[in-house]
Amino acid sequence: MNPFKKIKKWFIGDYLSKTEDVFEKARIELTYNYCMFFFILGLTFYGNLIANGLWYHFYIITFACISLPVIPLILKYKQDLNLAGNWFVVQQTITSTVSVFIQEVKADMSGPLWTMSFVIFIFFLFGVKRGFLRLIPFFLMFAFGVISNSLGIEFDFNIPEDQQLPNQPYVTLVPFCLCVYLIVVFLRTNNAAEKQINDQKNLLQSRNKDVTDSINYAKRIQYAILPNEDNIYRSIPLSFIFYQPRDIVSGDFFWFHEIDRDNYILVCADCTGHGVPGALMTVIGSNLLNQTVIDNKITEPAQVLLELDKLINMTLKQQKDHEHYVQDGMDLALLKVDKLRKEFTFTSAKRPAIFIRDKQIQEFKGSKFSLGGMVEGKKVFEEIKINYREDDVIYFFTDGYTDQFGGPKGKKFSSKRLREILLTNHRLHMAEQKEKLLSTIETWKERLEQVDDYAGGRNTLLKYL
Repeated sequence: MNPFKKIKKWFIGDYLSKTEDVFEKARIELTYNYCMFFFILGLTFYGNLIANGLWYHFYIITFACISLPVIPLILKYKQDLNLAGNWFVVQQTITSTVSVFIQEVKADMSGPLWTMSFVIFIFFLFGVKRGFLRLIPFFLMFAFGVISNSLGIEFDFNIPEDQQLPNQPYVTLVPFCLCVYLIVVFLRTNNAAEKQINDQKNLLQSRNKDVTDSINYAKRIQYAILPNEDNIYRSIPLSFIFYQPRDIVSGDFFWFHEIDRDNYILVCADCTGHGVPGALMTVIGSNLLNQTVIDNKITEPAQVLLELDKLINMTLKQQKDHEHYVQDGMDLALLKVDKLRKEFTFTSAKRPAIFIRDKQIQEFKGSKFSLGGMVEGKKVFEEIKINYREDDVIYFFTDGYTDQFGGPKGKKFSSKRLREILLTNHRLHMAEQKEKLLSTIETWKERLEQVDDYAGGRNTLLKYL
């Protein structure tokens, strides 16, 4: 390996390895290269300064050659680019100011180019705003020189004539080349940054596609677990299901089981969370309902909820002494219908239902307990039994619909508005009711995002006669 590259790697190799940012890497390398360039440039001037007896410049170059090597040491041991850059600004400002006074503010051809290269370097290193603040002393000095020369003002600082550097046009090549180098570094870094951004964008798009494909497949699995809506409509012809997830998959679900020709159970559930976490809970909830009602033959509503609560606690290991317990659970409304007796039994874990008879609306509040989660004391799920009539209507819903923000003031839709809509439209055909609910909530939220699942999986509204 080139010895200069070995030295460079020793000084800034560790610092470069700690960042993936293209511009950060470029600034670190540029600071190192810049200070080493001026260090070597100062050393090459020594022979000329000594040969011509330019001791004033000899002293200022000596100051620069002593202060410049501090910068690579800062980059190596402090790994602080801001500190290294500030050190360079201070020493360069001091060096330039003293040199200007030695020359008694006499302008030469190289002055503007040196200034330009310094300004470009500082702006690249610190950005425009922070760089400008650091350049204020340098700008003031440069403005002072320009104005004094334009006005023909001469200064006499008692510097011997033989201590002033002669105007050497070929020296302008050095700052000119520096300006070109800085511009090339900037363009090269900008291209590298664009390439990095494009690579990251492509990587993110690829990963996003993989994740989206996985979630879409999860959606198929979730819909396969949900009851077939046609089966529900065959058993309950005057009904509808409004199921609208906020994300691809839902944290709400509905469940149906026909116990026999005259009895069935319907469930509308809202699991903790939405999206993928909520969807996992819906799978657990649906499976535990199958286990409880179908496998274990538990069909009494309150007993179903108690059994579900116990199984959720066991499945999610919700014991206080368990190392990795999960607090998640679900809110759920359950309806058991006995067609022969024309009786329904309602019980609930924190989910209400709306019952309409003779154009009078009644809300069943349900229990204050959720299913699952670590709750002190015994849970109680009360049952409401009612002998229904032919024109009675009952609606289940999760909280996504009522909690949707929108309207002129960006407030929640509220349970009150939902009750008004249901009461107004409860005599319409099932498809019309469903369309009314959909159009109402879409108008309400306008351009706002959907905040939760709409019933059964993002607030599902179910109507059963």
